[in-house]
Amino acid sequence: MTKKILVIDDDESVIWVIRKALEPLGYEIEAKTSIRAGIKLVDKYKLILLDLMLPDGNGIDALKEIKVFSPDALVFIVTAHGRMESAIDAMREGAYDYLEKPFDIEELKIVVEKAFRDIAMREELLTLRQGKEEMPFQRTGHIVGKSRSILKVFKEIGRVAPKDVTVLVSGESGTGKELVARAIHNNSRRKFGQFIAINAASIPKELLEADLFGWEKGAFTGAVEKTAGKIQAADGGTLFLDEISELGIDLQAKLLRFLQEREYSPLGSSKIIKADVRIIGATNRDLRACVKDGLFREDLYYRFNVIDIKLPPLRERKEDIIPLSRYFLKESIRAFELPQKDFSKDAERAMTAYDWPGNVRELENTIKRASILSKGSLIERRDLFANDYDSCSIKEFLESKLNGFLGKMTKIENSNLYETVISEAEKALFNIVLKETNGNQVKAAKILGINRNTLCKKIKGYKIVV
Repeated sequence: MTKKILVIDDDESVIWVIRKALEPLGYEIEAKTSIRAGIKLVDKYKLILLDLMLPDGNGIDALKEIKVFSPDALVFIVTAHGRMESAIDAMREGAYDYLEKPFDIEELKIVVEKAFRDIAMREELLTLRQGKEEMPFQRTGHIVGKSRSILKVFKEIGRVAPKDVTVLVSGESGTGKELVARAIHNNSRRKFGQFIAINAASIPKELLEADLFGWEKGAFTGAVEKTAGKIQAADGGTLFLDEISELGIDLQAKLLRFLQEREYSPLGSSKIIKADVRIIGATNRDLRACVKDGLFREDLYYRFNVIDIKLPPLRERKEDIIPLSRYFLKESIRAFELPQKDFSKDAERAMTAYDWPGNVRELENTIKRASILSKGSLIERRDLFANDYDSCSIKEFLESKLNGFLGKMTKIENSNLYETVISEAEKALFNIVLKETNGNQVKAAKILGINRNTLCKKIKGYKIVV
């Protein structure tokens, strides 16, 4: 295991001491003097030494952000102003340890070595837990963004994750609700337990209850053996219920009982089973409206509505589109073993201008497709929006259609190229608009933005049949 350490401290003398103490022992040290510069690198490091007071912010606030971006990183809070309150705050927010300046060099070596031993043991534990073909900790991706609205979500995750309460994550489809649920799980005391996800909309309602609670042999046709449900599988961990508005009323009652009593009975059994599971629900619908329409139990609604994290649609955090796009491009290059690529300026402008009705999921799929199908090292606008006529400018369209034709025409002297191209394009345009308006010249002239008399002359001149 490479022993790399990130130091975020504005005191150059402290950085020098850390280097002198640890580099001879084989540690690789990278130092940044501000939170902003350090945060960009946290996902590359498993051990971080973070100063409590920095020029651009407070170390405790930076710690909260680090635990969202890189929940498994071990963070030492370092300060020259040791106080009980700051030590308690640091440990409560997930700091691995708390060190006071000036360092005792030998103590620094000991605690850093211990931290890397813990990292190695934890990775070994996770490897053992993931030994089965179906791994509970599959790649979950990151919540990427720096917009004010997504930073608010990060802070809410940090506040709610340590508190073992039921959480509701709401937002449009594709906004990343499961990523938020995983971030809550990964920052909680349950992070070494299972994270189990169920999409209630993708499972037939008559089977969903069995999938959640399990069943006894013979409980229903086809139940040939006793089977544990997802709740039992998530014991000690987190169960994520996506699209909870799709749960049937009867199943809602059983789920409410489980939330209240932490116990349930499998189908076909009178046996009461206890389970320690945190429930995180998600919906893209207005649950309050579902309650009014009699589709969702009011008591269950209030159970979920204690903590409601609302995810903004991508169109409301446009400053995150390019960072997200770069993240997905990097992931695609790695996953599909592609050569290095980047976006053209025009492609970036087009992505920022587009509203992304499918949100982050649509953006991710678009980048994946473009990364594979694009030619050369630059991804262009046409690679991203190949089937979207609205995103293709008239200039781009005409250039693509005329390139081959013009190549031949320029070789012919006296080809009257300008008049030929202009008249043919104009004739085609009038034909299309007149066809769309069913020959209504008044309406066609209005769409074209020209006088009706001018249109009549053009129709006669080009011999267009109306």
